[in-house]
Amino acid sequence: MPELKVENERDNKLLHRREIRYRIVFKNEATPSREKIKEIIAKNTGSKKELIIIDRNIQETGKGEVIGYSKIYKDKESALLYEPDYELIRNGLKSKEGEAK
Repeated sequence: MPELKVENERDNKLLHRREIRYRIVFKNEATPSREKIKEIIAKNTGSKKELIIIDRNIQETGKGEVIGYSKIYKDKESALLYEPDYELIRNGLKSKEGEAK
């Protein structure tokens, strides 16, 4: 099971979200998908999976870890208001036709 290490956490009250920088260590396993990373973050932070926006994941070649940055919103309306469309589509909150899910 991949292990989450939160390196920095910031509460952004103006945008109604928490921002975390993290490191996910996975040894002898496949690189976790965006959905798997959302599940790991939700489980470890006590938040809802659908309110997590994975902004960035970087994996160096040959290392069994991913360094990332995610935003955890308090509600779906705030995410739809502050996130660009491509991030909402990538994270499953919006469909390509522009309709909110």
